[in-house]
Amino acid sequence: MALAVLAVGLSVGNKIHQADLNITLLSEALGREDRLDQAQRELRQDVGRLTRDAEHGVRVPDAWWKDLHKRIAQFKLESIQRGQSNNRRSKAGWAHEGQAAATVFATASDQLIETSRLRPSDIKAAMPRFLSALTSLEVSRSQARQALTSAIARAADKNRRESRRDIISVLLGGLGIVAIIFSMTIWLRRKLVLPITIMAARLRDFRTGERDGDVPGLERADELGDLARGLHEYRKAVESRRTAEHRAEFLANHDMLTGLANRLLFENRLAHELARSVRTGDVVAVFAVDLDAFKAINDRLGHAGGDRVLKRTAKLLTSCVRGDDLVARIGGDEFAVIQVARSQPASTEALISRIFKMASAPSDEGVAIKMSIGVAISEPGQTGDELHELADLALYRAKADGRNTARIYNVDLKEEESRRVRLSRDLENAISSNEFRLVFQPIADAVSLEIVAYEALLRWHHPSLGEIPPDVFIPIAESSGLIGTIGSWIIDHALRTASTWDPKVSLAVNLSAIQFRSVGLAAEIYDAARSWQVAFDRLELEVTESATLLGFQRDNVLATLRDLRKSGAKVVMDDFGTGHSSLSNLREFTFDKIKIDRSFVATMHNNPSSASIVKATIGLGKSLGLVIVAEGVETEDQLSILRQWGCDQVQGFLIGKPSDLRNLVAFEAAN
Repeated sequence: MALAVLAVGLSVGNKIHQADLNITLLSEALGREDRLDQAQRELRQDVGRLTRDAEHGVRVPDAWWKDLHKRIAQFKLESIQRGQSNNRRSKAGWAHEGQAAATVFATASDQLIETSRLRPSDIKAAMPRFLSALTSLEVSRSQARQALTSAIARAADKNRRESRRDIISVLLGGLGIVAIIFSMTIWLRRKLVLPITIMAARLRDFRTGERDGDVPGLERADELGDLARGLHEYRKAVESRRTAEHRAEFLANHDMLTGLANRLLFENRLAHELARSVRTGDVVAVFAVDLDAFKAINDRLGHAGGDRVLKRTAKLLTSCVRGDDLVARIGGDEFAVIQVARSQPASTEALISRIFKMASAPSDEGVAIKMSIGVAISEPGQTGDELHELADLALYRAKADGRNTARIYNVDLKEEESRRVRLSRDLENAISSNEFRLVFQPIADAVSLEIVAYEALLRWHHPSLGEIPPDVFIPIAESSGLIGTIGSWIIDHALRTASTWDPKVSLAVNLSAIQFRSVGLAAEIYDAARSWQVAFDRLELEVTESATLLGFQRDNVLATLRDLRKSGAKVVMDDFGTGHSSLSNLREFTFDKIKIDRSFVATMHNNPSSASIVKATIGLGKSLGLVIVAEGVETEDQLSILRQWGCDQVQGFLIGKPSDLRNLVAFEAAN
């Protein structure tokens, strides 16, 4: 019975298929007629347009005539092919008539075009033939469409009648197997459909990110069990791939050490916040954060210790910001923060306060986190790069102002930066333009006030800006890399001047920390002294504590100082007490002199702490066998106290102001 029903069904299906195929072919023929109609209308419009242009004396390019001829030929070919195809299927005379009408229309069109191109004055005479051919073609097109429409309607009606009869036959046969199908449905639903449905639901949940529930049927021994186990393995593989993709995406936008956003994510987020602030009215602030003396920390604790400090800093900054702020590690010990708020600079100042408060809290690590912060607050039209550059400029000012502080960018900073850039440029020509000069300040014995040495001090007279203070141009020379050239000029000119002095008087020369990056510094000083015939034991080379805090170059610095001292020069620690590791420097290197910073001497009368530091330093020098020099001595009271405490030498305006060579000679003659 099932086979019979199947056979009948196949027969019915074949009839329906044949009928549908016939309708489809007729519909395709009707579609071709429509396309040819569209092509005919376009040709008619283009022929009419170009003919009118030619008739009115408008020049028509030859390429347009050729293109129109080509399209007419194509239309004629397609009409002939359509006519042959329809003639084979329909056996009707309208197919021949349409083919002939299309041929006549194409010929008339070509002739009209040639007439328009060569003899525009004959267009009116040739137009009736073209219009007659066009009319015949449109009539044949209309007949063809009517014939095809009628054929489609007859085929559809026949198909409907035969289909109704055949479907009834199939239904009668199908009723016999309904009961069997119904019973099988219940069995299939419980044993096959329901497990597959659950599998599909699990896959949909997994595709949307849900991970609850396992794939059912893993324990079955049939084909469905094999499918369930295959889906389970596929699910595990996709989960692994997703995990790897998420990890790769995180690493592309975050710093591996601290987990903070990296430069790429920082720049993208900054651009987004600046664009959004235009709509919301919020103000974006960028914080540029640098750890102070991180190289020294890294050198003392090693890379592992430095990494711990970076992680602590990342945690500190993250704990201070709000949830919608962004903390990023730009590179090395450089961090950045994006803060979005309506009330600025109040929000910026509050965040700065929180950061320094957290940084000052005691830590189990034993290493204090000190940082310099520069902040720039956005203005309309600024880009992310511009805002970050302004924050870096404010950071530079914070470092110049003593570090472990914060500065917010303003117009004054911009003017100072412009001046700094100008001075940096003008410094390059200062030596060749003879704008530098040396002055010398005496250093005297504290008891007898006999001059024992002169300290060479550099002065710069700018041709348009006048005198530039050393504390302004020396940092610029160091940051621009010119300090090496300037330092060599100082050494040579100071030794030339000292060669004219009493051999008992020493020469003190300051060395920049940056000069120690040159491996030939000791040899350069020795060669200059020998060239000017100045005994090496008359040299006092003053170094600040920053010179001994050059991180990985610390050993090179100490080695250079030992070479200088071994040759007979005296090495002096300048500005003692203002650095971070004065006592450790005294332990690791034997200095000949210690100069107490002028800030302690100036305040020792009214500041007990300063007085204690000065007195303790003198005592420390005595115990270590070092000569102690007090800077900034300007009053008799200061001199008296220093004598009481046993200070060896003094320097300051009370002893003598910095003077050029002529004043220096006059001063020596007077003494």
